[in-house]
Amino acid sequence: MIRVLHLFSNHKVTGPAELALDTARAVERYSREEAPASQEGGAGSREPVECRFLAGRHPADPPWLGDLARERGARLAELPGLELRKHFNPWRWLRDSRALADYLDRETIDALHCHMPNDHLTAALAVKRLKKRIPIVRTIYSGDPVPNTWRGRWCLRKHCDRTVCFSRAVIESLCQGPLRLPPEKLARLDPPIDTERFDPARRPALPDFRARHGIAPGAFVAGIVARMQTHRRFEVFLEAMRRVSEQLSDFRFVIIGRGTHQEEVARQPVRRLGLEPKALFAGYLTGDDYVAALFAFDLKVFLVPGSDGTCRAVREALSAGVPVLAARRGMLPELVQAGLTGEVVDDTPSNLAGAIVALAAGRDRLKGMAAAARRWAVDHFSYRRYAQALHEIYRSALHR
Repeated sequence: MIRVLHLFSNHKVTGPAELALDTARAVERYSREEAPASQEGGAGSREPVECRFLAGRHPADPPWLGDLARERGARLAELPGLELRKHFNPWRWLRDSRALADYLDRETIDALHCHMPNDHLTAALAVKRLKKRIPIVRTIYSGDPVPNTWRGRWCLRKHCDRTVCFSRAVIESLCQGPLRLPPEKLARLDPPIDTERFDPARRPALPDFRARHGIAPGAFVAGIVARMQTHRRFEVFLEAMRRVSEQLSDFRFVIIGRGTHQEEVARQPVRRLGLEPKALFAGYLTGDDYVAALFAFDLKVFLVPGSDGTCRAVREALSAGVPVLAARRGMLPELVQAGLTGEVVDDTPSNLAGAIVALAAGRDRLKGMAAAARRWAVDHFSYRRYAQALHEIYRSALHR
């Protein structure tokens, strides 16, 4: 049995929080399914993994991520004196590291899996206090190069046995940039998604999103899923929608999401550009309502990675068999195969509009892209594949 403690230094369900939580659950689930019952714990066997999840806490807020972990049946670690906040504070860091070291001293934990910079920092100091070796695995979710900070140098260079990245560009920056990490300590994996939830075969059993919202069956529908914030480039997206609307009479676009700036960022510009007949604000959707909305898209547009650099909405669309028109930013060119599962462009209104019109004109090609998107997602983004790779990473870190 390999016992792993997952740390996430935030109490909010934001950024890669759900992916970190589901990682802990998936590794435990799939390792138990694949470990031969007769050989559990035996020499050379593939040991099952027991994962505990520890989310941050904030005295002024509810424990949102902890509550979600409990709701999803995750195995939780209880450390009452530990806050594990997102932002660095030297006094909290010292206090949290002492609390974590005490926990590791009395509990049987074989490895730590850190998901954010501040929990990695806390784990590094906690392990340094102990007299026993506990390997640390770190996941980097960003698609951008890791900043050369004292925290990165101390944690990634000196207190990390394996670093998991989702982007080739990040791997190259860690090897060739200022941090100069040895390649054998790095592993590139594909970020996972629940491919069964977004299986197009489920479409007949779900509500008809188009019919519910008065969208003609033959209309060409482009959608975007993003928080309506000033940095998400809605001005570029909406100008592109205006240009497409001038060329395609049966065109509609759907905006899924919410945001504190939605009036100024999206609703007012839609009115100003005269796009109200073409636009549908679907709001924040969850569960099967969200899946049904994706199945109604002919094309998904994604311009700016948010706080989750792995761009979950892109992987969900590809899994649903929806081609993606993506900007050339972050790890988007690695998630979307240009010309096969979608298109990747420099995100100007002209480029976006031109790509949408071209794809709408070639419906047979678009259907081929949809099928390729689904195949690509199943082959690369399944949780089983991801959990198996992490299982081997834990084993190698322990036997290093």
